[in-house]
Amino acid sequence: MRPCIVKVFVSSIFSGTLSIVVLLRGPVKRSEVNFAPVRISRGDGIHVLSGTQGELVKINPEGVLLGEVVTPFPTPIIDGVIIESEVLPNTSQIWVGIWLDREFRQSRIAALPIDMEWITGSSREDLRNAISSLNGSEIAPSNSMWNRVMDSEPMKMGKYGSSVVFATVSGVYMIDCNANEVWRGLLPRWPEISNISAYDEIVGVVEFSGGVAIWSKAGGVSVLDPSNGLEIFSRVIEFGDSVANVIFSEDGGWFVMLHEGSIATIDKIEGEHRIYRTGGPVLDAEFNGEEWRWTGWRHDGALSSTGLVVSERDNVGISIIDGNILANDGSWSKFGSYSESPAME
Repeated sequence: MRPCIVKVFVSSIFSGTLSIVVLLRGPVKRSEVNFAPVRISRGDGIHVLSGTQGELVKINPEGVLLGEVVTPFPTPIIDGVIIESEVLPNTSQIWVGIWLDREFRQSRIAALPIDMEWITGSSREDLRNAISSLNGSEIAPSNSMWNRVMDSEPMKMGKYGSSVVFATVSGVYMIDCNANEVWRGLLPRWPEISNISAYDEIVGVVEFSGGVAIWSKAGGVSVLDPSNGLEIFSRVIEFGDSVANVIFSEDGGWFVMLHEGSIATIDKIEGEHRIYRTGGPVLDAEFNGEEWRWTGWRHDGALSSTGLVVSERDNVGISIIDGNILANDGSWSKFGSYSESPAME
């Protein structure tokens, strides 16, 4: 298969000038994913891919499926993380996910051992009958080592070590890998944006060396002490746009995805930020040791000390894992290599 040549634009961080480069994209390999993918939960050597209707499948870093596609619970999954197991002797990792069903006004959190063979659970009709029946048996996600019905609507999930941290409309909680509560606290409040607090929401729960960072859609940042959940740092960052997601890298710092086709980077959480236009919303990113690479709405991009590169794509990239990009049509492609080129029409 011949590589695809794509015209892209590069802007220098320092000069602000634009030049044109050629992106040589590697051959695309089609995955066996037969559902609409929405996110990838990153693990150690094994990741979990989830779909829009609650589908789950384990994959390796190259995107190869490690087992069958299953639907443990017949509702959409809004978030998921992979943590180390400290409970089961034969299981090294656990996937913890949150299911939210707006039709039935029910949310649930459950843990699935990565090393277990997963199977599909109950159907949508089974769930509807169980909820409508006064004496019906409870429907739980299949393969789960534990599951809990949540008493308030969840917003975002993250982790700290082998514990799970999640935010609901009622507060922030940490539980261990066996669902035991470690602590709970109130949602962070930021006086500077209190006038829009009713419309704000938590969009990031991020582990870093300073604790657990809680990010809000309006730019609020609160750092919690992971030992007790108490706030140890707070600020509001004015991005001029709402925050969609946040990623942290020890070497790359903070990477903030904004709604209207921009990104922001911050070296330290108390530091200044820089904003870069990307031409479309960014959906996922990773730092490879030298530069930030990302994918998103009909484009890919990279940001290093030498400049910003943005290239067009004909679909939507939803996740990037070790340089492999998963698109919304289920196809995989390798993040392209870049070479300088004379200007093209």
